[in-house]
Amino acid sequence: MQPIRLGLVGYGKIAQDQHVPAIRANAAFELVAVATQGQPCAGVENFRSLAELLERGPQVDAIAFCTPPQGRFGLVQQALAAGKHVLVEKPPCSTLGEAQALVDQVQAQGVSGLFAWHSRYAPGIEAARDWLASRTLQRVRIDWKEDVRKWHPGQTWIWQPGGLGVFDPGINALSIVTHLLALPLFVESAELRVPANCQSPIAASIQLSDARDLDVRAEFDFDHGHDELWSIEIRCAEGVLRLDNGGALLSIDGVRQVVSQEGEYAAVYRHFQQLIEGKANDLDLQPLRLVADSFFVGSRVPVEPFHD
Repeated sequence: MQPIRLGLVGYGKIAQDQHVPAIRANAAFELVAVATQGQPCAGVENFRSLAELLERGPQVDAIAFCTPPQGRFGLVQQALAAGKHVLVEKPPCSTLGEAQALVDQVQAQGVSGLFAWHSRYAPGIEAARDWLASRTLQRVRIDWKEDVRKWHPGQTWIWQPGGLGVFDPGINALSIVTHLLALPLFVESAELRVPANCQSPIAASIQLSDARDLDVRAEFDFDHGHDELWSIEIRCAEGVLRLDNGGALLSIDGVRQVVSQEGEYAAVYRHFQQLIEGKANDLDLQPLRLVADSFFVGSRVPVEPFHD
């Protein structure tokens, strides 16, 4: 079987650290072209734009998008119009409306699409989901705290409208929780702490619930310091489940559990391969909806200016 010929749009930190190694480790894919306005990717043809790649580059079957969410909508539309399967890094777009339009276009084009909520593929997630399926949920606590200077150095787009600020990492936690829980979540209230020189929050406190009034609280912080805290604790009548290190570690009642050894992005591209082969889609909008609702109902609290 011939490998899926893949193009990559955007060759920044996430593409270099995660996407390209995962693609090259998967024999089902062949990375044949990259569109980037920055440094070129070694070993493949490089182009200055997606339009140039599609017009002058080698034939591709699918395209993965690793650009910032602002402006990504038009690029993905362009790839879909050309009949390409698409993998879209999180968050898929700057707005919920754009993301929904992509869902509709994927379906109309008859190609495969994946909104790549990569944290759902962390090693402990599926084992946690299996354990929770037969338990009685009582409350959920999310702490997602990291240093923006470490993970997004000099990336000013994240503070602009559409850049999401602390919700750029926080949406990872929301993507996990919405995958683990059977019922949809809804935002009841949110406090968004916004630096005086930014348009997006640097920290947030969110209260959520589901149709059964499950108590879900999330604390997001983008100025936490160098030691990350990426944890989700779910208290059930039958015990306490805890995910740490972004879902890489799973404990139940304090006992560490055996989990998958597959990395997040290796699992993302395996899933993308399966979607293409099965002519299927995975275009979940729940995490982005919760972020949009947090902005919609949230109160904005001014805080000190942020300096990278």
